Amino acid sequence: MKRSDSLKRKKEFRYTYRAGRSVPGHLTVLVYTKNRQSKTRVGFSVSKKIGGAVQRNRVKRRLREAITPLLPSLKHGYNIIFIARTPLLEAPFQSIVSGLTNQLRKASLFQGEEL
Repeated sequence: MKRSDSLKRKKEFRYTYRAGRSVPGHLTVLVYTKNRQSKTRVGFSVSKKIGGAVQRNRVKRRLREAITPLLPSLKHGYNIIFIARTPLLEAPFQSIVSGLTNQLRKASLFQGEEL
């Protein structure tokens, strides 16, 4: 995932949380909203409930790796945030990928899908 594809600023996260819709899942919660750009940007939120810095960074790396191949097939112009849940720590990588795919499908964020 390129740095330009990620949400970085607190203002962007706040806007997405405030104006966004959510799709719950077993491993993550997906929050998304339209943005004013032509690019879809993705952010990750991992709280201290998940664990120390090492565990939180590991979870973010795994999420980043799981979403990277899906980015080209996503609709343009959305802010997307994945909020990590505790079961993500022990989840196999394949289940993370399938969980993210299912949530994105439920939110109709893949190109060619309608709400």
